[in-house]
Amino acid sequence: MTQANPSLRLFVAIELPETWKQSLGDVQQRMQQALAADAEAAAVRLRWVRPEGIHLTLKFIGEVAADRVPVIESQLALAVPAMPAISLQLGRAGAFSDRRSPRVIWAGVYSDEAVTLRRLAEGVETWLAAAEVPRERRGFIAHLTLARLPNDLPDELRLRVAELTVAVEQPQLPPFAVERVSLMRSHLGPGGARYERIAAFPA
Repeated sequence: MTQANPSLRLFVAIELPETWKQSLGDVQQRMQQALAADAEAAAVRLRWVRPEGIHLTLKFIGEVAADRVPVIESQLALAVPAMPAISLQLGRAGAFSDRRSPRVIWAGVYSDEAVTLRRLAEGVETWLAAAEVPRERRGFIAHLTLARLPNDLPDELRLRVAELTVAVEQPQLPPFAVERVSLMRSHLGPGGARYERIAAFPA
């Protein structure tokens, strides 16, 4: 991108209440303690998501030119015209695997309005596709990313890390009602990603 039209790294998400972020930060600490107490996993350095940045991603957009942001906002206003009638609850921990080798540690999210949540994500996908944002190849899975494993870990050690982290008990948190969907910008840096809300829907 030229200097006059810089690129922005964007995604669409449901932001979490502070109580959830604080509790998930505690979960991350307990996971780190579990790893530190294990002879095999103690030396592994996971890339932990900052608690203040944990969110429920509905759609990853990626790098786009700054002059495309208005049309993306217009499409999201159509995708989310009113407050979503969804209440979210925290579920168990788990791990996403690539060829059966764990790569991401996450906390699950579920809802009594699961169909509504899925339709919300599908609506965002569809309206953004009309703005020439590529569709996701994978279906929507509601989750909160807590940590990512290094790429160079042996499979056996990956499995051990996943076993230890997902065994950590998740807190009992009160459900929260989703009031908005946010268009977020990701600022990448040596200390990890920092997220900035650009717009919220409904406005």
